[in-house]
Amino acid sequence: MRAVARNVAAILLGLAAAALVLLGADAAGLTPRPHPARFRLVAEDASAPLRRIAIHYAPTADAVAMPVWRQLFAAVGADVEVEVAVARAADFDRFVVAMRDAGVGELDRFHPVVVGREITTWSRDRFAALVGADGAGGVLAPPRVDAAFAGRTGDMESPHALARAVYGDDARIARIVFEGGDLAASAHTLFVGPELGRRSQGRVAADRAAIDGELRRHFDEDIVWLGDGPDDAPHHHVMMYMVPLDDHTVVVGDPRAGAALAAAEPAAATLTLDDDLEGHARRFDQVADRLAARGFDVIRMPVVVLAGAGAYVTYTNALFDREPGPAGRPIVYLPTYRLPALDDAAARQYRDLGYVVRPIDVSGIYRLNGSLGCLVNVMARGAG
Repeated sequence: MRAVARNVAAILLGLAAAALVLLGADAAGLTPRPHPARFRLVAEDASAPLRRIAIHYAPTADAVAMPVWRQLFAAVGADVEVEVAVARAADFDRFVVAMRDAGVGELDRFHPVVVGREITTWSRDRFAALVGADGAGGVLAPPRVDAAFAGRTGDMESPHALARAVYGDDARIARIVFEGGDLAASAHTLFVGPELGRRSQGRVAADRAAIDGELRRHFDEDIVWLGDGPDDAPHHHVMMYMVPLDDHTVVVGDPRAGAALAAAEPAAATLTLDDDLEGHARRFDQVADRLAARGFDVIRMPVVVLAGAGAYVTYTNALFDREPGPAGRPIVYLPTYRLPALDDAAARQYRDLGYVVRPIDVSGIYRLNGSLGCLVNVMARGAG
């Protein structure tokens, strides 16, 4: 009987300890990992060199996107494989000619992925790129939903075409509606924007527990929510307002600093800032405070929120890379906006953090409510 009592007591103690772990994780804003999934989200940070990226090439966006592609592929290492999703094979041929005419070398790094439908130029939001513990990759796609126009409908086919072309396999399908921009990751932490919570409303179970469970089904990372409700964070994709630099450090935008720099920048005279500066600043501050409370080192960087609150002059929506080798420095392909006071301030901050800064002018496209990070989906990184 004493042995039975000891066993029962041990079981009860174990259950109590497990409950305390779960409660502690919940209080810290983390979702624990009781049943590790097979994959992680490919990290946004410069923890390892870029190995494979995906873009969408839509000729209808040439006027605004082609200048970005010319700069980016002149700056990114020629060993980075580039999957180019296109509606038709002729579009890929057009893209390659444009790269050749721009003096971009190593054209065999570009690979066509024919979707068979009209697509937009925004690749980041169409899927989440996965990497397993064994280095194998995959694609997580949202379920197909009704779209407002043909390009977005075609975009929903892009992750499936990419999964087949790159991995010879079907994309995994999530049970929740998401956009790739709702998620960002460092090597071991998945950051989730509260906008994710509203996308599945009216379609599937959309409470926090259901969404956490679905995220945990796919991602073997600690989960940090950036807000509990829609007003706890900026009403945008995650990297428009924050980005992890590693597992311990994050950058969060600062609208007040951005507005002050814009006021002193002659080139910003044509910008119309959103009237609700303090409302936006409060939401950015809440994200910064939430992350600081969870033990992250938080760096604030200027951001300008434009009227309508869809377009940001943002320096967190960047692309991160790393020089090869154990002593390789981190690299940021930094979106710039032809606003010297703001662009220089952001570049200086990254340089002070040890980054090699490679500016990419996005001034022709950012008013369409996205920036550099929205145009590129990082599918794989090399060894860190």
